[in-house]
Amino acid sequence: MSKYAPSTTNQKILIAKFMNKHGSINRYHADAIGVCHLAARIYELRNKGFKISSISQLATDPHGIEHKGISRYWFDYKAMTKEQIETLNKLLGKS
Repeated sequence: MSKYAPSTTNQKILIAKFMNKHGSINRYHADAIGVCHLAARIYELRNKGFKISSISQLATDPHGIEHKGISRYWFDYKAMTKEQIETLNKLLGKS
């Protein structure tokens, strides 16, 4: 049986749910949940109006190797309007 990556739309939902539950996401978290090209999905979410902040930091991959400059992303709820938060809640299936 073949396994396929989720569609880009479903990847954005997975990212949003992960950030909502865990507070943030980096490329290694994204890989673990089946998301390809995290930066591209973040770009698409930002283009939908979501306020997402990021920081570049040291991160350890699943093999225990440390990498510099790995971006960590999170929703900047304080910078979002009420409408943006409502749209996010719809994406998360909360309304």
